[in-house]
Amino acid sequence: MKRLSLVAALLMVATALPASAEDAPGVFKIPGTDSTIKFYGYIQLDGTLDFSGRVANIEGLDWATALPGVPNDDSPEAKRRKGQLYMTARTSRFGIQTSTPSDMGPIGTRLEADFNGPNGDQSETYTNSVVFRLRHAYGTIGNLLVGQTWTTFLDFGGAPETVDFNGPGSLALVRNPMIRYTLPVGQGMTLALAAENARGSQFGGAKYQTLPDLHANFGYSAGWGSLSVRAVTQQYNVATGADTASKSAFSVAGAVSGQFKATANDTVQAQFAGGPGIGRYLLNAFGAVQNLPGTDPAAIGGNPGAFRIEANGDLKLINVMGYHVGLTHVWNPKTRSNVVWSQTFIADPKVDGVAAGAETQKTLSQAFVNTFFTLSKTTEVGVEYVWGQWKDFGSPAGTGTQNRVNASFHYNFF
Repeated sequence: MKRLSLVAALLMVATALPASAEDAPGVFKIPGTDSTIKFYGYIQLDGTLDFSGRVANIEGLDWATALPGVPNDDSPEAKRRKGQLYMTARTSRFGIQTSTPSDMGPIGTRLEADFNGPNGDQSETYTNSVVFRLRHAYGTIGNLLVGQTWTTFLDFGGAPETVDFNGPGSLALVRNPMIRYTLPVGQGMTLALAAENARGSQFGGAKYQTLPDLHANFGYSAGWGSLSVRAVTQQYNVATGADTASKSAFSVAGAVSGQFKATANDTVQAQFAGGPGIGRYLLNAFGAVQNLPGTDPAAIGGNPGAFRIEANGDLKLINVMGYHVGLTHVWNPKTRSNVVWSQTFIADPKVDGVAAGAETQKTLSQAFVNTFFTLSKTTEVGVEYVWGQWKDFGSPAGTGTQNRVNASFHYNFF
């Protein structure tokens, strides 16, 4: 109740005070201070209709497109889960931003959350209760950022637009606690350096980290579009047995991405990313290799898509590559469409000389086709078809296929 009262009081202040002419829309001066505050957010209804197999636990895992969780086409589960409709408002979000002048320059803060946390036994079964979850919580002083936000390995300039909340599985959909400093290095050029939280023992087990993930992101933007070149280092330490010393492995991986304005109405987005142990930063890879022998999350602390334990106890980083290409076409000021193609490859066909087989996913391919309609300044509708298919290392290869229609109805606060 105290939290609700505080939010209500802040909202009353915000609505009572008009923004000054120099302020951006929605920004208000806080009485008695030098600070400004902005409230933002939106209400959104998402709907999905699956015509083939879908993820089994759509509430506890992921209701949005999560191709690795689609069941094998020949399994009873795939046949049971055809033709299922799901609707949710859980992606609706609320955020606050502040700015305060200081001798060091403007000090900014951002706090944002939505309701898209894993929901367990609630939602459809009861009253559509959902879990409030933290998205962003950080402060900035000049070029320094401290807190939680999108990983430095994610380039939104090279990210295609989808109705689907996740989008192509080649994206690094990770929000990390971090310390990041961004340096301007030339006209239109920046270099962001960050130390980000390393994934620990999410599922229990014996994996631990002593070093953060270290990131570098060089960005360049101009009239033709933008370019991002990125690298990340990861240090893995894993106790591979109850009575054995931990084993270590070091990874350097990278990505290049960007967007190009081909014509006045057409923009191309593209990305390639890959390297050993990079599965954490590629959505499809994170889920795809958890069935690979030696990657049991319960046994090793879990980082599917990153590493496995061989029979002799050695720590082996899994090589993963992924790319996507997207095209945005603007038909008119109120209508735009996107076509996206994405693939992820697990380059680890053998474990101790034994070929990986059924349900060990090797290649994941996805296609998105959508159109967005702007109904008013604050309201938008999106409709999309999604096709996806994974193939495993079996001979002949097993497959899991997704055919889905997505729709969203989106209302901005203002």
